[in-house]
Amino acid sequence: MAILEPPPQITNRDITRATLRLFWRASFQQKWSLWLAYIGRLPSFFLQNTIVPLAVAYGLQAIVEHRFNAVAGYAWSVLWLTVLAGLLLALGTWAVARNAIVAGEYVQRAVFANYLDKDYEFYGNTYYGALGAQAVRLRDAASDYGKLVTLDIPKEVITVGTGLVVIGFSSLPLAAITLVCMLFVLSYTMWSSRWRVRHRRKLSEVSSVLAGVIGDALTHSVTVKSFAAEGYEQGRLDEALKPWAKAQFASWTTSIPADVGRNTLAAVTIAILLLMTASLYHKGTISFAVVALVQLYVLRMIAVTQDIAETVKAYETAMGSCYQSVKTMLIEPTVADSNDPVHLPMRTAPHELRCHNIRFAYDGNKKKLVIKDFSLTVKQGEKVGLVGYSGSGKTTLTKLILRFLDVERGSIEIDGIPINTMRQQELRRLIAYVPQEPLLFHRSIAENIVYGNPSANRKALLAAARMAHVDEFAEDLPDKYETLVGERGVKLSGGQRQRVAIARAIIKDSPILILDEATSALDSKSEKLIQKALWNLMKDRTALVIAHRLSTIQRMDRIAVIDKGKLVQIGTHDELLREPAGIYATLWAHQSGGYIGEPK
Repeated sequence: MAILEPPPQITNRDITRATLRLFWRASFQQKWSLWLAYIGRLPSFFLQNTIVPLAVAYGLQAIVEHRFNAVAGYAWSVLWLTVLAGLLLALGTWAVARNAIVAGEYVQRAVFANYLDKDYEFYGNTYYGALGAQAVRLRDAASDYGKLVTLDIPKEVITVGTGLVVIGFSSLPLAAITLVCMLFVLSYTMWSSRWRVRHRRKLSEVSSVLAGVIGDALTHSVTVKSFAAEGYEQGRLDEALKPWAKAQFASWTTSIPADVGRNTLAAVTIAILLLMTASLYHKGTISFAVVALVQLYVLRMIAVTQDIAETVKAYETAMGSCYQSVKTMLIEPTVADSNDPVHLPMRTAPHELRCHNIRFAYDGNKKKLVIKDFSLTVKQGEKVGLVGYSGSGKTTLTKLILRFLDVERGSIEIDGIPINTMRQQELRRLIAYVPQEPLLFHRSIAENIVYGNPSANRKALLAAARMAHVDEFAEDLPDKYETLVGERGVKLSGGQRQRVAIARAIIKDSPILILDEATSALDSKSEKLIQKALWNLMKDRTALVIAHRLSTIQRMDRIAVIDKGKLVQIGTHDELLREPAGIYATLWAHQSGGYIGEPK
């Protein structure tokens, strides 16, 4: 499964702009630490790279002129200026670290919130493991970007800028030559960085796929082991490693010609300025202090060009590593809230649920409609069962009601209000949903139950657990309700996971219930107990119950039969059995004998 691609109208420029906007906002989340970073580091850079070299140069001039008393003064100046610069540097570094952490936290929250807002289609086409890796890389890139703007770039600007100014006051020709040489070095550095960006982006993409392959296998480790498929998964990893290794090698080796060219230009610059200063000193145009000054500043500026190259590389790495993350963030959900949503207040009284002439096909394939002109009204407080052959569209219908997907035609309404005009969170608060395959968080049993209502107290938790018969196994565990259930609930049996999911729906206490095979993983004894709990739960609520075990729904007010996406029968259990040629009677006949609650 590949990473879901963004719409074609999203360009690389859009991604770069979005990344910079995100990083800029992140950098200003804690303004005091940002300004403190500048207050500490800018004077430190100025002292270290401008004033100290100046004092050293004039100290050398004093040595040449045999003014040894003055040399001591310059030496003490260098010492105390260096100490002061170090203290300021320490203060600024502390502030840089603080700002970088806050920026990383901000970006981590932003990307997490963005990913949670993605819709059902997005998660159906994306490696979950890749998303986690992308989010971490984006967070780290934000911290690195904060270091660039508060540490690296100011240092480089001050060193080059003040160096040229000081040399210019001493000798304009030397300043002009220095400027031209530095422009060549900087231009080459920036030029060589442009064609390295492509490799960084490619590395980001293949790294996401690699993380997804690893995460996918580890998430389903039980399945891997049960099929003895370790070798197969290792082969998939090997295949994913090939493009990663190629991209990683290209990313590293593309810097080699850039480094060689930059070092050559730097050596040429030093040689030219050495010859120029020697010539001017020989002619008596400049003093020895200026000779020393120029060499000191040029050596520092050349060193800074290396820093600039590293800064550019760090920028490329930051932009490249977060390229895939931001590209993912820019994918707009296909299911979006209305700009002017209608608010349907929560109330204990049941709501009416109505599907009116709805149609739906996955990926918009109208030739393969999953739901075809389906209409059904579940009245306030009514309990309606939904049955049909596998693949008839039952689970898809629940996804449409929950608005994980949007209908292509028709409407789904609650109390006459189309659900696409409501906020998705408000809609889903109205509905307690137990899916066919309940998945649990790698948290405690208690945390998984109260997830339906985080504000619930311990009494409500235990009451819901008793109603769903979770207490029958939880009380026997060493840590009882604090027992961790493992990734996706693997430490519990299928029936135990389903009981926890039912308890979660019970504690949510929503006016509408959607149960999709809520007892499918239970044994006959447990099913009978859970059915009683579900009937208590459905009291005074609107309920839509999907079941393959027809005994689960024979007491429903009505039963709707769906076939190939169409509503083909509706009525009570007895009414549908009077239609011997109907699908319901056929299903009932196939299930006769051995199911709980079946008439004798």
